[in-house]
Amino acid sequence: MKRILTVLIGLFGLLIGVGLILPALAKVRDFGAMPAAVVAPYTLGIVLALVGASFVIYGVTRRKASREPGR
Repeated sequence: MKRILTVLIGLFGLLIGVGLILPALAKVRDFGAMPAAVVAPYTLGIVLALVGASFVIYGVTRRKASREPGR
């Protein structure tokens, strides 16, 4: 149950991170540069997406490792 919760938290963080990154990239597309108001959400989105992806990868690899015979 703990591993499933880790994967779910990672997926949630990954989705929230991408949700913060995409609007910032749309502003860059519209203005040609990144406005100062978008830097903080963009940076937070990158951090959340990386941490979320790390949680997902960690949870999945631990789950597969626990199913291997001999462990």
